[in-house]
Amino acid sequence: MLLSPSCSPAVSDCSYNSNGSLFTMFLTAPLQAFCLLLGFSGTDIDLDTFNKAEMLLSSSLNNWGLALATSDTLDPVWGQVLGDPFIRRLLLRFIFCQAVMTLYAPVYNENKFLPTCVPSLPTPVLPQSYSYQSVILNLASMFGATKHFIFSEDVIPENIETNMNQLAL
Repeated sequence: MLLSPSCSPAVSDCSYNSNGSLFTMFLTAPLQAFCLLLGFSGTDIDLDTFNKAEMLLSSSLNNWGLALATSDTLDPVWGQVLGDPFIRRLLLRFIFCQAVMTLYAPVYNENKFLPTCVPSLPTPVLPQSYSYQSVILNLASMFGATKHFIFSEDVIPENIETNMNQLAL
């Protein structure tokens, strides 16, 4: 069961409130929700940058899905639902949302802003892991918004252009 946070951080574009919560947006359009959280609207974002970020996020979600499926500590409930592509996609987007909100500086260390799930996810897919922080750092770098997040000291941005070229092959 995926549970929305009890509070949602303030977002500069208030129009999203009339169309649903930020949590719902993360589950349906995760990159758009990420941009909205940072205060960017569609007209503020370069289309090429958005497309590169979309490729990075899509590739990362696929990698996280593999890591989740091969985890030794995965609760059997999650193992059963991972076979359904729709539910797997929702779960991976949930994990992305949870990781973003965990690292988002304005609400850092405030549990009321974090979505939760029952049963719990295994340790390798928790938001504090290097893999999640690295992807969020790279996405934030693409939009010039790294100052909006708090990362571990050992997390460094990867060469995004090299990664994008590898994805295109």
